[in-house]
Amino acid sequence: MPIVWLLEWDGIGPVEYEKLRGEIGWENADGLHLHIVAFNQKGLVLSEVWESPDHVQPFMDDLLLPAVAKLGISTMPRVDLYETYAIRGPAYSGAD
Repeated sequence: MPIVWLLEWDGIGPVEYEKLRGEIGWENADGLHLHIVAFNQKGLVLSEVWESPDHVQPFMDDLLLPAVAKLGISTMPRVDLYETYAIRGPAYSGAD
């Protein structure tokens, strides 16, 4: 079942995000359907749709956490994970 992964990361602005993006290559993450980036006054707000929770953990362990360590980022995000009820929209072609 697809899941929504919501991440709020204080202190991570566009510069830090682009550095992380360069290390991780989000565009090629296995099981990632949608990646939406925004920023508020505190930092990064990230929303993603993943094929399943089983795809998120390897992404965290193998890509995100090593990149965070390599870049010397000392803070960690607040993360919430939700099962999807429905995903619809002109740009989405996955199954509900």
